[in-house]
Amino acid sequence: MKTREKKIINHKILDKHWLIGTIGLMLWGAIISNVVASIASIVLNRIIPLPTEDINYIGLIVGAFITLCIYKRWFYPEYEGTLKTINLGRWIIIGFIIVIIWLLPDVITSLILKTNFAPPTLHSVLMACVAGTVEETIFRGLPASYLMRQIKKKSLIPWVVIATGLVFGLVHAANILAGARIDSSILQVVTATCSGIMFAALFLRSGSLLPSIIAHTINDIYAFMNVDLVSEGILDGALKTSDIVLNLVLSVVELVIAYFILRPSVWDEVMETWDRKWNRPNEST
Repeated sequence: MKTREKKIINHKILDKHWLIGTIGLMLWGAIISNVVASIASIVLNRIIPLPTEDINYIGLIVGAFITLCIYKRWFYPEYEGTLKTINLGRWIIIGFIIVIIWLLPDVITSLILKTNFAPPTLHSVLMACVAGTVEETIFRGLPASYLMRQIKKKSLIPWVVIATGLVFGLVHAANILAGARIDSSILQVVTATCSGIMFAALFLRSGSLLPSIIAHTINDIYAFMNVDLVSEGILDGALKTSDIVLNLVLSVVELVIAYFILRPSVWDEVMETWDRKWNRPNEST
């Protein structure tokens, strides 16, 4: 009796048009995660005694992970998934170390300048978890992994990181519509672009989205504690020169970390990781 071979689905548009595929996957991820979040929120609202907004946040977190599961199934059996990887524990620890190195200049400066910080609340933690899961899913987990499916040359790896980082940064310009100051929004576009590049580098090098999700969440929990600049997740406080300088310094730190994680000497390792994750012969050049 012959063993039935696993059939790989033919993705005609995604196979031929990488730009349409990248944009389409991000839009699809946003729609699916929000639809699932709405359904989950209705169910959870009957079970968990929390404010409606917090229930919606939990729904969005659930929606992000279900979106990743659907994405994996969509490419089954070609793709092994966005979350698991070899040495996952090691990469999660590395993610924690990166967060410490990344935030240390801000912590020191804040202590010197006596910045007003408030302890994290359940609401702010949930809001940070939404950013960590939903944003990493839509701007890294889907488009970056898809682009690593498409590319055949290791020299294109930096462009995957830069492209997804730029899109992530530019999306933050929409904060103006939510009440953010123009100067604050411009600064956030720059800082978000750099952090997006760093998160993408961590994702591509590790092969798992979990380290980036954890690092992103921890960063946002810390950021939301700064009551002088941040309100409901929006950078809307009046910027001082010290704020601008510090954020630009942190952006440089992020780019340095990204380069170290994804330096040219590890590109072969990265391609091997993604060749394995996409179940294809290692023929990268």
